Amino acid sequence: MKAIVLGIAANTFREGVRDRLFLAVGVFAAFVLASSLVIGPLSLGEQTRITEDIGLAAISILSFMIAVLVGTSIVYREIERRTIYTVISKPVERWQFILGKFVGLAGTVTLLVASMTVLLLLIDFAVARQFNGNILVAILLTWMELMLLTALSVLMSTIASPILGAIFSLLLYVIGHASADIRDLAVRFGSGVLRVMTDVVYYAVPNLEYLNVRSKVTHGVNIDPAYVAFASAYALLYAIAFLVIAVLVFERKEFK
Repeated sequence: MKAIVLGIAANTFREGVRDRLFLAVGVFAAFVLASSLVIGPLSLGEQTRITEDIGLAAISILSFMIAVLVGTSIVYREIERRTIYTVISKPVERWQFILGKFVGLAGTVTLLVASMTVLLLLIDFAVARQFNGNILVAILLTWMELMLLTALSVLMSTIASPILGAIFSLLLYVIGHASADIRDLAVRFGSGVLRVMTDVVYYAVPNLEYLNVRSKVTHGVNIDPAYVAFASAYALLYAIAFLVIAVLVFERKEFK
């Protein structure tokens, strides 16, 4: 069972790393991080903070692009190419197929995050002449957020086309980061019905802003380890929920 999952994961990982999109985003990430060295000197003594801001934002956004653009087609593409028949004709459980795809894509995203993290730390050291260990805390929670979004992308790949899946994932990403603000606006200015609707969205959609501590880290605020542990568990639970739903949907899919 473990060998089957790891075999599917390894194949998915190889495809993701070889994908031209992964290479293009990796090059672009290097460009964005390096550009902080140019923008920083124009920021009146805030070069280190600007470098960290740009770098952390690049890691989050560009890794999200990989998770969504690759993830939302990861199962759909197998169905379109009819290679899914080869897989399900073997002694492979459907849940193993979904889990393997997730693990492979998660490995691809993790490699991208790790590569950009090393690059950011080197650039940050070149600017500040010291390492800011708190950056790793922000990246850890960003990585947990990306695992949640990777699981969501795999789910989308089982129920929608890549375009629709990408659109829905993007909407959830935006709403997840703005849900608290939307709820506050509804409480202040909205009607009773609007308040109920925003409450439903607030509690149903993962609050991704809860995993965003980048601004605090770049301003020198120490993050409580208990908060990091709780936020990580929060993201993990949503990721598991998305994967369970993906398995249930895929189990009921009929291939003609």
